[in-house]
Amino acid sequence: MSRKPRHIAIIGAGASGLFLTRMLSEHPQFHVTVFEKNRQVGAKLRASGGGKANIFNRDIRPEHYNQAGFVAELLRHYSPEQLENQFAEWGLVTITDEEGRVYPASQFSQTVVDVLSHYPNGNVQLETNCDIQHIDYKNHKWTVNNYSILFDVLVLATGSPAGMIPKNQRGYNNYLQDLSLKINPLQSSLSGFILKDYPESLSGCRTKAVVSLFQNKKLIHKEFGEITFKDDGVSGIVVMNLSAYYRRLPSTKNCRLEINLTYWDENFDINTYLQHNQSVTGLLHPKLAALYQQKPFPIHQLTFHIENTYPLDTAQVAHGGIDLSEIDHNFAAKRHKSLYILGEMLDIDGLCGGYNLFFAFASAGMVGNIITQTY
Repeated sequence: MSRKPRHIAIIGAGASGLFLTRMLSEHPQFHVTVFEKNRQVGAKLRASGGGKANIFNRDIRPEHYNQAGFVAELLRHYSPEQLENQFAEWGLVTITDEEGRVYPASQFSQTVVDVLSHYPNGNVQLETNCDIQHIDYKNHKWTVNNYSILFDVLVLATGSPAGMIPKNQRGYNNYLQDLSLKINPLQSSLSGFILKDYPESLSGCRTKAVVSLFQNKKLIHKEFGEITFKDDGVSGIVVMNLSAYYRRLPSTKNCRLEINLTYWDENFDINTYLQHNQSVTGLLHPKLAALYQQKPFPIHQLTFHIENTYPLDTAQVAHGGIDLSEIDHNFAAKRHKSLYILGEMLDIDGLCGGYNLFFAFASAGMVGNIITQTY
């Protein structure tokens, strides 16, 4: 006697939704329906890594995330090696850069989307342009909008509104109201900083520096990298990482950036330099040199006080989301064991460099293993 097929609904066809769908598609006993609000799947995945898709990092550690304890437990069950092996099994060839960031060998994010969109058993139904307004749980089954199928398992994978224009942010994930989940406020992370008393003349300047985030007298974090001066603040990967640490603070009052422009020599003596040179033209970017000529500043410690991060529509990820008290370590909702929540919908965010995509894929991989073993 054949086993009755299990119907699974996945809301969201981003990184985690696509990964889970590909996993479940290999098991003919599952009928998978994927609901995606946009016309195409994998919009953020295609844009990630500058269009190259930085799918994970060789150096995945819990401290790279705002919820280190939860991520540590995840890594006990799903490692970067498991993720790499799964992608290899599906035919994705990867390469690693000098900083441990892993990309598809094609250097093209669409390759990842195409690999994840291959369904060998024809048991996947993709519903695009589908805006989910309501979900309901009754008699051990899930309903999604007025869709005709009753689902045994529901998976939420719709991410966050980070990177969306404000118009599209309104009403995003409204269906979560039906579940009465605790949701922490969404704020921008991996974003630039708006700075106080900022000289607009620096706009367009790009330079390398050691950048430190301080709160009062306490050093929160520092990194070396390239920074970009904008009309009202700074951006760049190093700054985005500092914004992640900024968001983890209980309070963001009295925070400042200190920029060391002589990153190549901690003991560089500007006074000795100026004794032999009449200006800093040969030392700094022209816009920084012009600013110095107008009003000299400590080049080891160019300081700006932080007003805020740039808004959510400019951020790579969101800080906040569904509180971890709502799920167990298997990503199952505590009040509904047939409900799973993945990726950026949760209040977990990491640094730049493939950490957030790793979490999206790993959460999907873990839930995929649980579903195939349970149902």
